[in-house]
Amino acid sequence: MKNKEDTPLVILTGHRKSGTSMFHRLFDGVDGVNLYPPDISILYAYFPCFTSRNSISDSELRDRLVYVVRESIDRILIHNPSAVNIEKFLSIFKIEICNIDLRDKSDVIFSIYNAWIKYQDVGIRSVPFLVKETSQSIFFEQYLNIFPKLKMISLIRDPRDNYAAINAGVDKYYSKMGENAFKSLSSLINRARMDLLSSKINQKKYPESFLAIQFEDLVSDTQTVMNRVANFLEIEFSPAMLKPETNGKIYTGNNFEGSKFSGVSSKNVGMWKERITIESVKTIEYWMGDIMNYWGYTSEFNLTDSQIEFSKFYEKYNCEYF
Repeated sequence: MKNKEDTPLVILTGHRKSGTSMFHRLFDGVDGVNLYPPDISILYAYFPCFTSRNSISDSELRDRLVYVVRESIDRILIHNPSAVNIEKFLSIFKIEICNIDLRDKSDVIFSIYNAWIKYQDVGIRSVPFLVKETSQSIFFEQYLNIFPKLKMISLIRDPRDNYAAINAGVDKYYSKMGENAFKSLSSLINRARMDLLSSKINQKKYPESFLAIQFEDLVSDTQTVMNRVANFLEIEFSPAMLKPETNGKIYTGNNFEGSKFSGVSSKNVGMWKERITIESVKTIEYWMGDIMNYWGYTSEFNLTDSQIEFSKFYEKYNCEYF
């Protein structure tokens, strides 16, 4: 068993529906990393909303933690039912979390790492343990203090296309969690801005430990971008890094339109003009135009016109949240 300080950890991150699932699947079958197949999930479905409640017992926390891990693995089994023997892995994981601080992120992440190593029965491996989680770049320095060998890769996407991908799933998926189109837009202009801004700051401050890549580059020239990623991770480039797979089976995507892809696809790049309203575009550009411009995403509308539209959005926003 390694110490936390000696554990080479890689976190893939980005705003939801920015292409991170496809990006994650490009590491399937790559010898240079030890891929944890599902989203690690605990960093938003367990921490901090459950762990911050003093009224919750350790037994309840343990049950919640196991539940989150099970649910995350169940989601990848949809793409490949043989990807993970879920009962075998969970039996190992339950032992790993018996004597840890269930409210400590590093302890829980390290327990998942140790359980996965034991599940694979490979002993200690020196290759990086690679996990995926949504919107974690804001916590980069916190993780780096715990795991000094950490490397984080953030996937950046045009927030207008990003919102179009989310908006396509409002009726079918997000509405079941109480989220309508307005709430989705409210979330995007805040959380996507946070991701793009923190990625800018982290990459400038920690160029050896933090890398931001753009979705549009990844899907248009996958080999060039993945070579850059391999160099950043100090691993050998593999042709497997050009094909998104789940335990050797083609990953067909998780978009809400039901489209099935046979590999990396650029189909929806720039399609926001056809997929979302002008009002939504102006709202996004007004609030995110500066950081969009930094990443090369040019605004369609001038700031004055967008401000008029944003004022209407703000009235609803104010009523909804304040």
